[in-house]
Amino acid sequence: MRPVRVAIAGDSGIGDNLPRSRPSFATWSKVSILTTAWAFSLGGALLAIVIDRAGNDPAFAVIIATGLTLIYGVLLVVGPVFGPSLRPIRDLAEGTERVAAGDYGQRLPVVQDDDLGALAGTFNRMQAGLAERERLQAAFGSYVDPALATRLLAQGDDIFTGERIEVTVLFVDIRDFTPFAEANTAEDTVSHLNALFEIVVPAVLDAGGHVNKYLGDGALAVFGAPNALTHHADAAVVAALEISRRVVEHFEGAIRIGIGINTGQVIAGTIGGAGKLEFTLIGDTVNVAARIEQLTKTTGDTILLTQHTLDALAQPPDGLVDRGAHDVKGKSATVHVYALDSGSGPT
Repeated sequence: MRPVRVAIAGDSGIGDNLPRSRPSFATWSKVSILTTAWAFSLGGALLAIVIDRAGNDPAFAVIIATGLTLIYGVLLVVGPVFGPSLRPIRDLAEGTERVAAGDYGQRLPVVQDDDLGALAGTFNRMQAGLAERERLQAAFGSYVDPALATRLLAQGDDIFTGERIEVTVLFVDIRDFTPFAEANTAEDTVSHLNALFEIVVPAVLDAGGHVNKYLGDGALAVFGAPNALTHHADAAVVAALEISRRVVEHFEGAIRIGIGINTGQVIAGTIGGAGKLEFTLIGDTVNVAARIEQLTKTTGDTILLTQHTLDALAQPPDGLVDRGAHDVKGKSATVHVYALDSGSGPT
């Protein structure tokens, strides 16, 4: 009846959670083996009695029993009896190979109510759980940096309980975006923002950074957290140059940006409550980077970086222009900044 059961319920979840009332496969195997042995023994004994020679030559009965076992045992027992019984095990082996290859779309047929049926049902539930985890990871990766998503799924959010670390922070913002938004439709405004972030995010990720959050018409990126990065200042400069170059090429002056870069100590950790958590950065380093980005409007430059970032660079780029010390909001001391031409590169 197995082919009929497979045709009826093999592709459904009908059998996954049904109660298992029949004896187990192991029990049936033992009963089948004992019954087969008894039947062949009885048949051999009866045949030996019928043949007169068996009375004078007992060894002939052994020959008969052996012959019956070899002839009928292989044909009648191993094939028709044990072959279908072992099919669920072969299905399970094939299923594990598919799952190992990342294919979660094919269910195992659950068409018997013994422990092999229970095993197939459990395998299907496990496979469904893995498929759901894959979908969640894909969706999670759309809203969270892929590297952060992978690390969270692998280790849990307790790895971000808080640490003090040196990083380089990059702020990017659109110049005069409020008038642009007022002069254009909501659809055009969102389209331009998404086009900008389609440039910013890959540039940051390719340089080894992490896009921490979007801030309306801007974004905050960090290099050196959550994943350690040896030359985080150099990576931030590379990302800034790439963003500047691609924005000019793509928008052709329709949108202008400002980028501020600063290096220093921050507290990196998971902040939030009531089930809503966010990996974030706390510290004066972040605030200064935001102020430096705003300073680009005053100096007229696209990219500004601080003295701290310049000191942290392993390969200072060409084309640096000293813009001197400036007062920035929230800082009692002035901040020395340098302009970076978008056509510059490492020396």
